[in-house]
Amino acid sequence: MAAVIGEKDEALARKFEAAWSVFAQTCGQYLAPEPTYQAWFAHYLISQFGIDRVAREPIIKKEHFGDSPWKARVLGNHVRLDAVVTREPGVRLPHYANRLLRAKDGTGLQILKDLAVISELKVAATQGAGMDHTEVARDIYKMSMLLDEFERQHPGAPMPLAYVCILDNHPRRAYDWAHLQRRLTDVPPDPRVRILGEQYAPVTARPVLPATP
Repeated sequence: MAAVIGEKDEALARKFEAAWSVFAQTCGQYLAPEPTYQAWFAHYLISQFGIDRVAREPIIKKEHFGDSPWKARVLGNHVRLDAVVTREPGVRLPHYANRLLRAKDGTGLQILKDLAVISELKVAATQGAGMDHTEVARDIYKMSMLLDEFERQHPGAPMPLAYVCILDNHPRRAYDWAHLQRRLTDVPPDPRVRILGEQYAPVTARPVLPATP
């Protein structure tokens, strides 16, 4: 079942997806290290939301989250989010271990109260053999886990929109979306997690490799 969102969320979604669309069409044709794509994507998010609402890599400790099929598929004791958009201007992202701005809940999950959008970015052209389906599914499950745990700990609080953005721009092979869907059949993700890249704003121009002598 598709997630139902309110009018304000629809406006947020339009702005985020507009940033994704321009990023995918503009930068999908280039070959660069993964951090460069992250910087480009942040640039287009800033163009939509403003520099005082966009941040990268807040850290959330998941060690003591409730058990779930999603948590079981996310490695490590903490997770990072590639890019986030705050609800209000002014970025203040507490960290569970930061002495200057320590998260009161001990995990950092509380920051989702202040976030309008959380997102992950996967870029095919940064993987020589193409994107790993396990890594993509893991990011989708990570988002599902965070939404589920946040709803459990903060019932009634506004939920951030959650996106996994897949830039299908490998120069030699297209991403196998059907295989990903099969991977997600056994453990379906939270329906509120939106996956961008196949049906919405796919890449139209892939990187061109130089001719070998």
